[in-house]
Amino acid sequence: MVTSSAASRIQAKLQELFKANLAPGDAYIRFQLTSDMTALLSMEQVQESLLVEAEKITPLSDMPESVIGIMNSRDRVFCVFDLAQLLALPSRLISLRQYQIIVLQTISKQPIYMGLAVTSIQGIVRLPIERIQSSLDAFPSNIAPYLWGAVNEEETMIPILEFNLISKALTKLS
Repeated sequence: MVTSSAASRIQAKLQELFKANLAPGDAYIRFQLTSDMTALLSMEQVQESLLVEAEKITPLSDMPESVIGIMNSRDRVFCVFDLAQLLALPSRLISLRQYQIIVLQTISKQPIYMGLAVTSIQGIVRLPIERIQSSLDAFPSNIAPYLWGAVNEEETMIPILEFNLISKALTKLS
């Protein structure tokens, strides 16, 4: 007769529960980029997402409009950019009281942190690679250089942005 403790039975059930809920595919953060465009960004380089009061961001003078300012989080100081403006899209972030910011880190020996302010963060989704399409004709030409792919969801094409391409564009601003 095999008996097990209550703790081991609970541990086994928890493992089953978490395995069942983990959808296949890579994780992407989903956010509202403009009033009519939702976008995705791979979670691979995302460090955190924040809701930040405007007064916690220090504005910088003589910078492009896409630069909101600099801020501090977890003992790291980094620049915050209005992602829509950076991609030459209409922005609704001008003079807000709070910003929703996705903090990302470059992959390099000396990692660089940066914040991308978006209209709203909608959560995390998992996508199997088979769902990602490489056809980018449905998107404005100004964001095409920053796209990795797209996914069709309920008759709408959702762009998947590539952070490495965005960060290269940001280095040209400085």
